[in-house]
Amino acid sequence: MAAQMVDEVVRAKPDEHLIVVPASSTIAEAVALMVEREVGAVIAMTEDNLTGGIFTERDLLTRVVHAGLDPKTTPISLVMTREVRFVTPGTTIEAALALMHVNRHRHLLVMDGPRVMGLVSIRDLAYHLIRHGDGRFEAALRTTAAS
Repeated sequence: MAAQMVDEVVRAKPDEHLIVVPASSTIAEAVALMVEREVGAVIAMTEDNLTGGIFTERDLLTRVVHAGLDPKTTPISLVMTREVRFVTPGTTIEAALALMHVNRHRHLLVMDGPRVMGLVSIRDLAYHLIRHGDGRFEAALRTTAAS
């Protein structure tokens, strides 16, 4: 089987998977949306409609809770991850996972030129490999899950 690409993971997600909030949103607003949509990260957009960063569960834990900031008054722009790693839709899933591992990131933006196509998590990529992989390990997992 040919290498699996990140684009396949993005296309398999629901249309509403790309959750964007203004960078000026409060932490409480972003967290409420994350809980409602059952996601671990949101994309923070600037006033110029550019990607300013992402706000993740890890940001909440390390930069808000641990720092003692008030989620109701603190904008996510103060605590979001600004240096977001990204891949293109044609990146292999294995390469994306390797990038995440090496850089200790759980999320990657998927960019096609200046356009944000999606946000994938390490879980999204692993799930896709397990569901669509051709190896004995993946087949055994699918068989176990079906029983």
